[in-house]
Amino acid sequence: MKRGILLPILMAILAAVVYVMIVKSAESKAVAAQKQIEVFVPTKDIKEHEVIKSAYLQRKTIPASYVQKDALIFNSDADLRALENTVARIQIPKGNQISKYAIVSLSPEVGLSSKIPVQMRGVVLTDVPIATASMIKPDDNVDILLTLEATMKSGARQNVTVTLLQNIKVLAVGGDLGQGMDTKTAAALKNKDDEASAFSDSTALSLALSPRDAQYLALAKRQGDISVALRSHGDIARYTLEIASFEKLFQY
Repeated sequence: MKRGILLPILMAILAAVVYVMIVKSAESKAVAAQKQIEVFVPTKDIKEHEVIKSAYLQRKTIPASYVQKDALIFNSDADLRALENTVARIQIPKGNQISKYAIVSLSPEVGLSSKIPVQMRGVVLTDVPIATASMIKPDDNVDILLTLEATMKSGARQNVTVTLLQNIKVLAVGGDLGQGMDTKTAAALKNKDDEASAFSDSTALSLALSPRDAQYLALAKRQGDISVALRSHGDIARYTLEIASFEKLFQY
C-alpha cells in the first residue's frame, strides 16, 4: 500500500477511536447523573467538637455526579450507627454533605468538653474503686454519697452517710467516653486502661454537674469519703432521704 494512502487511513482510524471514547465518556456521565445516591446531611449547624446525634442527621438523595469526594454514603442502618456519637472535627453547616474528614471518633484525644451539656461542668471524681467503676458505663446515672464523722445530738461522734447528689450523668469512665470508637481505637483504649489498672486499684469517673453541685462535691471531698451508687435507667426521681447513722439504725 502506498504511503500516501496509509496515512489518511490511520488518521481516520484514530479519529474513530477518539470519537468512540468521547461518546462512551458522555454516556458514563449521563448514567452517573441519573444514578441517585443517599448521603448524610445535618438538620442543623453542627459546631466544632460537638457530638453528633441521630436527631441531627437526615438522608438526602442526590445525583451521583453531585456527591462530594469522601462524602459519607448511606447503604444501611449500620452506616447511621457508625456516624452517631462521632465528633465534628470542624463546623458542619446545615444541609452540607458530611465528609469522613469532617468527623473523628469519640475518644480521649477529642477531650471531655465535647460531652459536657450546656451550662454544666465536667468534674472528674478520682480514686473510684475499679470494682465499682467497671460496673458503670458512660451515660449511666449515679448518686454521690458522702460519709464523714459528725457530732450527734447525744454529743457522741460517729460516722454518718448522706446522699449528697442525685441522678448525676456519667460522662466518662476512665478513658472511655462512650460509643463512637472504631474497633481499633476501642481495643487500644482497653489495653491502655488495663495497663493503668495493673498499677492501681482505682480509676476516675467524669461527671456532668451544675456549677453549684460542682462546688459541693469539691467541698465534700475535703470532709470525708465519697461513694458512688448506680441508678436504674429511667429512674430520675429525687428522693428525700434522712442521714444514715448507726444511732438511727439501732433505734429501729
